Amino acid sequence: MKQTFLRVAVPIRVYGTFDYRCDGSRIIPVGSRVVVPFGARTIVGIVVQHVDTPAVALENLVSVTSAVDTEPIFPADLLKTLRWVSEHYHQPYGEILWSALPANLRGKRPQQPKFGHVTAFHVTETGKKADLSSLSRAPVQNAIMDLLKAKEQPVPKEIIQSEIGRSWRSALKSLEAKNWIASRTVAKPPILASPRSIHTLTADQQNARDQIFNHLSHYRSFLIHGVTGSGKTEVYLRVIDEILKAGGQALMLVPEIGLTPQLKQHLESALGAPVSSYHSGLTNSQRHRTWWDAKTGEAKVVIGTRSGVFLPFRRLAVIVMDEEHDSSFKQHLGVSYHARSVAVHRAAVNKIPLLCGTATPSLETVFAVRNNRVQNLSLPQRVTAAKMPTVRLIDLNHATTIEGVAVSLVRKIKERISRNEQSLMFINRRGYAPVVLCIDCKWTVKCENCDANLIFHAADQQLHCHHCLQRISMIRSCPQCTSERIQLLSVGTQRIEQALRNNIPGARILRIDRDTARSYEEFERKLNEIHDGRADILIGTQMLSKGHHFPNVTLVGVLNVDQGFFSMDFRALEYMVQQVLQVAGRAGRAEKPGEVYIQTLYPEREVFACVRQHDYMAFAEMELENRMEAEQPPFFHYSLLRANSPKEGKEIEFLAQAHACAVRLMKSHRFKEIQVFDIVQSPIRTISNRHRAQLLCGSSLPSKLRQFLNEWMMQLEQIPKKGDLRWRLDVDPISFIWCTSAHETQNSTIGAQSAW
Repeated sequence: MKQTFLRVAVPIRVYGTFDYRCDGSRIIPVGSRVVVPFGARTIVGIVVQHVDTPAVALENLVSVTSAVDTEPIFPADLLKTLRWVSEHYHQPYGEILWSALPANLRGKRPQQPKFGHVTAFHVTETGKKADLSSLSRAPVQNAIMDLLKAKEQPVPKEIIQSEIGRSWRSALKSLEAKNWIASRTVAKPPILASPRSIHTLTADQQNARDQIFNHLSHYRSFLIHGVTGSGKTEVYLRVIDEILKAGGQALMLVPEIGLTPQLKQHLESALGAPVSSYHSGLTNSQRHRTWWDAKTGEAKVVIGTRSGVFLPFRRLAVIVMDEEHDSSFKQHLGVSYHARSVAVHRAAVNKIPLLCGTATPSLETVFAVRNNRVQNLSLPQRVTAAKMPTVRLIDLNHATTIEGVAVSLVRKIKERISRNEQSLMFINRRGYAPVVLCIDCKWTVKCENCDANLIFHAADQQLHCHHCLQRISMIRSCPQCTSERIQLLSVGTQRIEQALRNNIPGARILRIDRDTARSYEEFERKLNEIHDGRADILIGTQMLSKGHHFPNVTLVGVLNVDQGFFSMDFRALEYMVQQVLQVAGRAGRAEKPGEVYIQTLYPEREVFACVRQHDYMAFAEMELENRMEAEQPPFFHYSLLRANSPKEGKEIEFLAQAHACAVRLMKSHRFKEIQVFDIVQSPIRTISNRHRAQLLCGSSLPSKLRQFLNEWMMQLEQIPKKGDLRWRLDVDPISFIWCTSAHETQNSTIGAQSAW
């Protein structure tokens, strides 16, 4: 009998796979976890292939210790996509496979989670006698009490989360503290459908729906390009509804976990079916449960952030990517990939449609539409009677400002407050003052661990590093010249908040950034305050710029946009226009008209004409012409080799060897189309006392670049590592400004080169 050997990928930073004997009569299926000897230890790996002839001599082979799974943890279609991710992004196969699993399954745990009993809540005797009018200022608590009183049996917390949404956890704790409700363990009930709601489609929505329906049985990528408020979600819903009727499953990817609660409620109401979630705001057990429900087919619809693209669906029939342009879909830390590119490949493998929706598509997607690789479906009008907001510019060359806000804009905010309407101030920079300067000697406060300014935060009167997270007390005198003339330059969200509090007394101001909404629950509570009308002025970063529906916001102020004109990153202008149009779309979404005011020193810039007309495609076509002339993506394809070391110079030394390898390959006639640039230090040279540098290469021919990278990476693996040197290749980087920090950067750049 012919012996079969197992090829196994292990979750360590090794680019190859390893062959093992398989003892016993049962062949362990491809896609299963196995325990294998690895050096002096045993680890869990994934079987990726059965081979008749191993890559090493038989006498050097060892046997698999044991099998963890009785059936594959990765279905064949997903395994094929994960293999492509490893090859396309030149990431270790084992690391890719491990990152595609929820944390609970990165080991020997059974695939099926332990469930059957859940925590449920019921109204106590005290709660039955309580006066609910006392909850007039606590609407979430009131809604929970109404829900529990309407049910004869205890209500599982999953049902409470699904039906209540925002701030449900804190509301439950408050009610428990009052002894109005209590919890107990009950058997898990069947998942119940929600009441279904139907909306009439507009002619544009109906056309988009019909076009997609013609391609439900095979692969096709669609761009649903609609202005903010045009009803893109309603098109998604009609497609998903048809998929569910045919017994299929649907995946919807969103860029931020903050978008999932209201979107989940909307989908459940519209589809009359339960919707599962998959994102970092959930516990490991909750993510494990969603993974299992997707694999078994119980979860019909899943809303997830970028990692949701790796869920093992049983009958996946459509992938929806909302806000497809968003940079949050690019994974920066650990293994590098772009969820849009993965979604394209997975849809092609599964022969299903991919729907990408946005008001501001990435230039790569616009280019793909131009070349007929993606079909454009346009929704040019808002679905309600609401008109697009009027956009006006405030010329800062002539305007009077107060702490960065034009006096005329402050007057407009006061008018909105008098009409009981809300205003949103957008500035994509948190903190109080990004620069702390000595007036006399021009010394600025720098982080001792990073090549970056410390930023003053008024809330704790400390200087923060947004990279290594160091904090120190605010300085009162210059350590260089002893001067006490310390000035705070530029503005952040905290400074805008203080300016508005000083100039609009009594206004209810709500600031939302990473300092005030550190967790998923905190962000939910903030959103709840907005929707309940408990805020007059919203101040926020890009966390507020996309996807949210605030019907009472009629004024949007956009501050500090001019940095997009001078960034070292060639994508900065695209990113700036996308953000401005996205945040502008928060205004006037209901029956009240909206206005947008953009503060700028450069009102004559051509891009503002496109913004004022809400004509993103005019900007995109203009910018694509500039990119073509400059040989930049999507006309040119890049890869960036990044290295860092705690000992200065070691990163340059490694990159010099890598550069020499690349030059040798280039001199061979096979790779004359490849360009390799000089080694440069990263724009932020040091983060957390690690010195950083990078080496860029590229080509106008992506196939040639892939061949070059394959050979180059094999040579780089042979370079001896010295000390604590780390390096990684970033294929299709979304930014050349490498600024990964203790928190994954969400606001660097936009629009990675994709698999279009």
